[in-house]
Amino acid sequence: MRKLHLILLVAAVVANAALAQAPAAAPTAAGSVKAVQPGLFEVAGPRVNEAVAAGVQKITATTNTGGRSITVQSPWGYSYFGWPKNLKPVAFTIETGKPAGGATITAPGFSDASKADYKAAIDGVVKHAITSTLQNKQFAEGSGR
Repeated sequence: MRKLHLILLVAAVVANAALAQAPAAAPTAAGSVKAVQPGLFEVAGPRVNEAVAAGVQKITATTNTGGRSITVQSPWGYSYFGWPKNLKPVAFTIETGKPAGGATITAPGFSDASKADYKAAIDGVVKHAITSTLQNKQFAEGSGR
């Protein structure tokens, strides 16, 4: 557990250093999507808009291989899941609602060489995050019976 805390602390420090750079942004229906690393928006932007629309508040994906490698936070609770076997684990965080109606994407290990890995991972993880968020919403609102 301490290792995870250390990883998250390092990721936060790296993200803060990267925030000093001008982030790429694109408008969404209600806000904007900001990608901290250059080129990250092109990889993740469309999926992030879907997550915002579904009510996802935050997705944290780590490179761990356990059943709680990926955490999804929404108003209806948390979901945890591991990496599918066909996806390479890559670390990234998508946080929605900051700025209001928008989202911020960070990926400490993102580079031109890793674009394909990040695209595949973000596509798969966001799809699963949306599904689990909608299931949590249905259950919380009583329509999952």
